[in-house]
Amino acid sequence: MTTSTTSTGTTEYIIKPTKAQIVQRLLEQNHINAEEAVILLMTDREYVTVPSPVYPYKPFNPTHPPYYYMTSTMGDSLTN
Repeated sequence: MTTSTTSTGTTEYIIKPTKAQIVQRLLEQNHINAEEAVILLMTDREYVTVPSPVYPYKPFNPTHPPYYYMTSTMGDSLTN
């Protein structure tokens, strides 16, 4: 715990210990050995493959606008 005193009063801050500080304390108290400390301080590396996103449509390109064609098997009945 850290204490800061100013003219307006005293403020106490609780700073969480780091992983290294916890391991050091456990080593000093003989709760763990050096090999266990090394294992605890190693970073966990789990490789997770993230699938790449699938974009069903191409982004709009102003120099080549999309062309839409409409065909009908009903002849001219759509225009009447």
